[in-house]
Amino acid sequence: MIIFQNFMANCQPVFYRLYEGQEEIVDQYGNSTGQFVPKYSDLKSAMMCVSPNKGTSETEQFGSFEDYDRTVTTVDSALDINEDAVLWIDGADTDGPWNYVVKAVARWFNSLQLAIAQVKVSPAQVTAQEEPDRTDDAEV
Repeated sequence: MIIFQNFMANCQPVFYRLYEGQEEIVDQYGNSTGQFVPKYSDLKSAMMCVSPNKGTSETEQFGSFEDYDRTVTTVDSALDINEDAVLWIDGADTDGPWNYVVKAVARWFNSLQLAIAQVKVSPAQVTAQEEPDRTDDAEV
């Protein structure tokens, strides 16, 4: 039996959260505001090989789907990551906003490859998803 492993010298820690749906925002009185924020799982991590910026689309595994900046690979094909996950890569502070999102997942028998895109997320968006019950002090 051959066991494939990541070449650890090429890997870096990738932190991620999985999308779990939306949560409704309520005001200080417990009333629905009609607004929703995304809800994510607890922070998880995995050692993965993160590519430099992508080359031309003719040579990429994801073909002409060009809405991604880099790829991430691992031999852990059972990893629970999906297209709705958010990522912290290149030493990004996990207390702040994520800096990448997963655009596509390619699973194989003994490997997993992700197409990821860099994003700019405001700290307010992260705070809103972590504190869904916060409210405005406006009088109703």
